[in-house]
Amino acid sequence: MEISLEERFALQDLMTAYCYAIDDLSDINDLLDLFTEDAVLDFSDIGLRAMHGKPVFREFYENVFQDMSHHTHYLTNFRVESFDGDSATTYAYAQGLGLAKDGVETHVHVRYRMECVKTEAGWRCSRYEILTGMPMPPSLEEMHGDH
Repeated sequence: MEISLEERFALQDLMTAYCYAIDDLSDINDLLDLFTEDAVLDFSDIGLRAMHGKPVFREFYENVFQDMSHHTHYLTNFRVESFDGDSATTYAYAQGLGLAKDGVETHVHVRYRMECVKTEAGWRCSRYEILTGMPMPPSLEEMHGDH
């Protein structure tokens, strides 16, 4: 698989932009702009649900933004698993820390996997999965299980 540094960095920037958008906890549109209209978010591996299409995950993230006072995410070990010029799959380790407005805290060690497509606007995510890295803390279900 050959990929230029420009394309690799653009794909890495997409995943990084997701972290910044989710950590900002304020602009849902910036977050949703990273995805295709028919994207799938699959969080089932960490005990949450799979979601299909922006309207469904808009509601999910609006609830997350409403419930949380602080978020911070760290990415490491980024790699491009596949690339064909117009589509790519990326993978990274992630740590996520959160503090809910009710005082519940969580710290997760997960893996992000994004299937990406190249559009006129640049790279967008068509499928985003959060995969278990370490066992999930009970606080994750307490914070986001009903969304």
